[in-house]
Amino acid sequence: MAATIGILLFIGALYSEDTKQNRRQMECVSNLMQIDGVSQAWALESKKAVTDTYSLTDTTMLQYTKGSVLPICPSGGTYTPGTNLNDVPRCNVPGHQLLYKTPMGGYPR
Repeated sequence: MAATIGILLFIGALYSEDTKQNRRQMECVSNLMQIDGVSQAWALESKKAVTDTYSLTDTTMLQYTKGSVLPICPSGGTYTPGTNLNDVPRCNVPGHQLLYKTPMGGYPR
């Protein structure tokens, strides 16, 4: 009986950790979508071309974020901008990524 309870607790702990990691991944991807949206709004207002580059420390762009602060990866990852405005921003934590944008600028569901 005690062994069965121990196994169930072990399985529950594994499931709980997977759930936390999935939640962190989803929050990070949401942050990346927000960063991409902010960069697009900034680019539109600043009359930038899709081939222009951007910086995640640009204070004029950060004005479009909540509190003028870049979101933080919940797993401690680092965000970097895409190679240009047509590319997606990235996180260095494996699995925390926007794979691509659709031709109309949205994200696949």
